[in-house]
Amino acid sequence: MPAIPISDGVSVTANAQLAPWSVLARYAQDLPSLVTTAAPLAAWRSLTLSDPAVRSLDTGLSVQRPVALGASAASLTLCGDGAVHFDILTGAMFSPDHYGDNLAIADGECALRIGLTANSGASASLPAGSATFGLDASAGIEIASYRLFPARDPAPTVFDALSQSLGELVIPFQPDDLAPMPAGAVVTLGGSGSLTFSAAANLLAVTNPLATLALPSPAPSLAVTQGASVTTGASWKISCEYQLRVQKLDALRVRLGWYRRHSSDFSVTAQANAGITAGTAAFDLFPAVIRAIASDAKAEDAELQRAGLSASAAGEIEEAVKCAVSRKLEVALTAEFGSLASDEAAFLYELDLTALDDAARAAVRHALHGDLSGFAVPRAGIREVRSILTRAAESRFTFRVNLLGIFNYSSVTRLALEGKVTWTPSTGELVIADQASASHIQTSAVNFGADEHKLRGVMADSFLLTAVYRGSRTALAPPEFKSTHSYFRLDDSTSLPEMERYRMALAAIGLAPPALPEATDDFGRTAVHLEADYDGAATLALFLDGTGQPHPVEEYEAAGREALQLLVPENAGDSFRRKPAIDDDLWKRMKGLGNFNFNQLFPAAQVGAISSDYLVIRWWADAMHDAAVLIAKILQPGAANSDDLRQQLAKRLRKVVADAHDQFGDPWGLVAMYRVAPMQASAGGALASPRYVFSALPRPASLPASPADRTPSARTAP
Repeated sequence: MPAIPISDGVSVTANAQLAPWSVLARYAQDLPSLVTTAAPLAAWRSLTLSDPAVRSLDTGLSVQRPVALGASAASLTLCGDGAVHFDILTGAMFSPDHYGDNLAIADGECALRIGLTANSGASASLPAGSATFGLDASAGIEIASYRLFPARDPAPTVFDALSQSLGELVIPFQPDDLAPMPAGAVVTLGGSGSLTFSAAANLLAVTNPLATLALPSPAPSLAVTQGASVTTGASWKISCEYQLRVQKLDALRVRLGWYRRHSSDFSVTAQANAGITAGTAAFDLFPAVIRAIASDAKAEDAELQRAGLSASAAGEIEEAVKCAVSRKLEVALTAEFGSLASDEAAFLYELDLTALDDAARAAVRHALHGDLSGFAVPRAGIREVRSILTRAAESRFTFRVNLLGIFNYSSVTRLALEGKVTWTPSTGELVIADQASASHIQTSAVNFGADEHKLRGVMADSFLLTAVYRGSRTALAPPEFKSTHSYFRLDDSTSLPEMERYRMALAAIGLAPPALPEATDDFGRTAVHLEADYDGAATLALFLDGTGQPHPVEEYEAAGREALQLLVPENAGDSFRRKPAIDDDLWKRMKGLGNFNFNQLFPAAQVGAISSDYLVIRWWADAMHDAAVLIAKILQPGAANSDDLRQQLAKRLRKVVADAHDQFGDPWGLVAMYRVAPMQASAGGALASPRYVFSALPRPASLPASPADRTPSARTAP
């Protein structure tokens, strides 16, 4: 039987016998020799694991030469840095615990840990940048093996425990390597790399029908529905620092877990796969989405067939839908992965080694090397304990389809073919816009998504128009429909002050995001999303009180000022903007003087920002009040068919949109609308970055706040 000689470099030498199943016996091309680096070998042969002095043992061995692995294992070099580290642990296996879900060591036991590294060095055939276990071998893979031993008499000597641990050392390259691991043993493999997995994704299509100025009279019946789903194939890739943990529970059962290193950066990419959903030769996802949201799917299919689109035109539409779906899948998994508790595995599976069939063994083999796609469907002998993919899919992936100008069309397909199909890079929402809206939001890059700055403004204006039309009953929609006011943004690099403003925006619409980690200065690439859903009753509450009277302009001003107060931090460089939001007397003086005379009230350096806030609040308050007055008139019995009132409404809305301020498309506009009738809308939002993740689905609407609570001085930020 082969053995590894271990010497103290002076006179004492002993052999560690190799078990036939050990990694060195199975895969090593040449066996190493080891030399102690911190203690005489004779002491290890006399000290037992029950000796109190052993509890602090933390030492290593020098490897005379790296150990190249081959055969059916990946071509790696073990101990490329020339050291094998080992120590004795009690209480818990992992110290320090960088990955979480620490494993307790029972009283009367200890664990001998052997730590080593593997890489694709010169002695290995693996090229730089290649990966095994999903990890980048060129950057180094940290491998640790934990073996339990009794720590009470009769306990083995340190050398016997070390010899047995080295001689039976297992690195699980293949499913066959799992069975010989002794019960209680753990092997971890950590480093930087990528996890990949594929599965079917069920998308819950949610429509957001929005109006434009071209609304005809009367409007056609709304041609969309809610709540249908679209199924597509999808694949994901998570790049991060992670650890694969293999734990032998007993003779028959093994746990495989994948853990992210605490607070480490990560990125998620996703790709919606073609060929899963039935469609025409030119299309795949696009007709499936249309069928899911259309009131008459057969009519939409016929419309698409009659269109006779060129291959390039059809391809551009299809690519936009796939980009939207892919980004939505990325955002959903980013939220799940980033919000893992510090002791949670991203993926955790339990294997019954005696029940694995050929398909299950193949799935395990791929999973050991970073591809978990085979675990996406039930397999013999494999039980899912935890999966971020399952958690993300429990409520299905919500896929919002924004329809800009749908009230001008009786067909979703016609809206798409005559306008433009694009998507939001920040959130993965699909946008189908009429010609007028499309001309404002398109980018020069094909399939790169909409110009989000322009799109935010167009969608904010469209929501305002939709709210007015729905409130006046001019645009008819089924009662179950909701109009969504949303804000979205994608920042490539987000500072702590910027992240705090986004967090405050979420809090301003009734959500409760946790405090930011103060030690973090750069949160990395961050996706921001806020939304407020308004049904018919909530929409009407934006304009009329409980008695049917229009809200006065002062009430809108109070809501706009409150939004400003909730969005500007007290300790920020522009905190001076909070003064007009808090001080009622100051606001009255500002209205009396007009913005051209604000230099009488504020330092010159503050006048520009305060004037901008003042103008947008006054514009919005006047526009909302004027619309409310017209809505109240139109809702009077017999007035809905008045052409004069309709023309007044259309004229007023054209002016509102023409005079719209950029700030209305920012979080201020969404928060100001929400604060008019807080708790009437269903609010939700998300922040997703490598260092901070918060996600909240829209919550049920509650009772409206009392009118006395509408002044900023009487309000408290949620």
